[in-house]
Amino acid sequence: MSRSCTACIGSPKVTHDQLVYLADMSERPRIYIHVIPAEVGAHAGLAGAGSVADLDDDGTGIVYLDAIARPQTIEDPEVVGQVRLTINALRADALPRGASRDLIMKVAEERWT
Repeated sequence: MSRSCTACIGSPKVTHDQLVYLADMSERPRIYIHVIPAEVGAHAGLAGAGSVADLDDDGTGIVYLDAIARPQTIEDPEVVGQVRLTINALRADALPRGASRDLIMKVAEERWT
């Protein structure tokens, strides 16, 4: 069943192909895609994207926060630690890799073909 959407960007085929691409990429060893189910409700991930790059084995890192008004990188150890905790909390609410991939494919096939 094709989903109609007046505010969508791209066609149903484009959306389908993007979801299939994400599912395919999630099979790579260093790519982790985890879906947080809608039942979880509001969560910290809704505030925006962020990632941590480890600089050394000693735990030092740098954070990239992707905010619309002001994307930034931060090296402050306290902020890096807080973002790590937030990412871990998000992972705790998320589906495992395989279940996330299965859900992505299910949505691609059921809603976007």
